[in-house]
Amino acid sequence: MLRGVVEYLRFLFGIGLPADSDGFGQSLCDDMRFARHFRRCRTIAVTWRSPSADEATAIEVDPVMGRFGDDTIGVASVGDEVWVVRDRMWFGWPDPPEFVFFALQGTTIRAAKDFDHWPTAWTPPEPLSRS
Repeated sequence: MLRGVVEYLRFLFGIGLPADSDGFGQSLCDDMRFARHFRRCRTIAVTWRSPSADEATAIEVDPVMGRFGDDTIGVASVGDEVWVVRDRMWFGWPDPPEFVFFALQGTTIRAAKDFDHWPTAWTPPEPLSRS
């Protein structure tokens, strides 16, 4: 019985499990940490800019970020992190939310979170602000 409990906890927290082909191997604890980090990020005043061609290409070929979203619409440098927002062509129920947010510190993903509504503290990049 104890073995079953330990296996369940390992599954729940993602300990010792291979990365899932649909995600990037995050655990429930990672998801909660990402949500908390994103909640703080939403309150910071940020002016986003459109990515350069090199940045857009690097994000598109990234093994993790390239799988989430269709186009990179915003990039911002905030402190020691680089923030990236990608949008999706298909979104809304039953599809995922319209935008996906990544906060990167070097090559480490500090946060990854889907969202539907652009935070009021953020100034969107120019093409998005017109729509």
